[in-house]
Amino acid sequence: MDQTSAPVSNPMARWLKVIGAFVERDEWGVRELAGSIELPRSAVHRILHDMVRLGLLAPASKRGQFRPGHELARLAVLLADRVDVRRVGRPILEAAMAETGETAILALYAPARRQFWAVDAAESGQTIRYIWESLREWGDLHVGSSGKGILAFLPEDEREAILEPLPDPIPGLRPITKAALRAELAEARKRGYVISQGERFAGAVGVSAPIRDAMGSVVGDLIISWPDNRTSQKKEADAAHVVVAAAEELSSRLGSPGPNGNGSRIDLTRSSPLDSTIKSGRLSR
Repeated sequence: MDQTSAPVSNPMARWLKVIGAFVERDEWGVRELAGSIELPRSAVHRILHDMVRLGLLAPASKRGQFRPGHELARLAVLLADRVDVRRVGRPILEAAMAETGETAILALYAPARRQFWAVDAAESGQTIRYIWESLREWGDLHVGSSGKGILAFLPEDEREAILEPLPDPIPGLRPITKAALRAELAEARKRGYVISQGERFAGAVGVSAPIRDAMGSVVGDLIISWPDNRTSQKKEADAAHVVVAAAEELSSRLGSPGPNGNGSRIDLTRSSPLDSTIKSGRLSR
C-alpha cells in the first residue's frame, strides 16, 4: 500500500488532516468530514470535540456542524506572520544568487487558478540577466522550469486535471506532445528538479525545485535563471544542486516533514557553499 492510501494512525497527523479540511471549507459535520479525510468516524468525533474544548473549533449554527474557533484564527494570524514565505525565503534566495551568480526567484502556486506567480527575487549583478518581473503575471504550469517545478510534483490527479484540457501537441515556443511532457515531468520527479531552455522566453535557461508546506503540499517553487549565452552542462548541474538544497531548506523552515514532503531525501552527491552556509546557521531564521 502506498503512502497516499495508507491509514493514518499518528494522532498529530490526524489532527493536521482535520485542520486541513477546515482550510478548504468553513463548516463540517462528523460523518461528512470522516468520509472526506478517510478517518474513522469515532476518531473524527473525538478530535472535533477536543478541538472545541481548546477553542480551536466552535459549534456552527447548524446542529452537528463545526466551524473554526477564535483560538484557531488567532494562531493562524500569528503563524502567518512568522511563516511568511517571502520573509523566510529572502535570505535563502540571496544565498542561492550569491552561490550561482544568477537570479534566484520565489514563485507561489494558486490551486484555485492552477497557475503560479513570482513574489520575490534576488537579482544577479550581471549586466545581462533574467528579467524576473515578467513572472509576476499569472503563468501556466506546463511551460518552463518556473511552472514545471510545481506541476511535476503535484499529486497525480491534480497534475492530470491540469494536463488533460491541453491540446495535443501543446503549442508554444517549443511545441511538445502530452506523452513527451508527461515523460519529462516523471523524470523531473525522479531527480528532484526541472531544467528548461527557451520554453517561456527565448534565450532563457532555468532550473527549479518545489517548495512544500507543513502539510507536505507543494506551495510553489524556487527558480534560478540566466541567459543561454553563458550556460553549460556544468553550470546547469551546479545550479540544479543549489536550487534543490535551497528549496529543501525553505520547505524545512515552512514545516515540511521532509525534503520531498514525505521524508525521503534527494541524493545530493556533492556539497556546495550553499550547504555549508545553511548548516552553519549564517542564514538568519
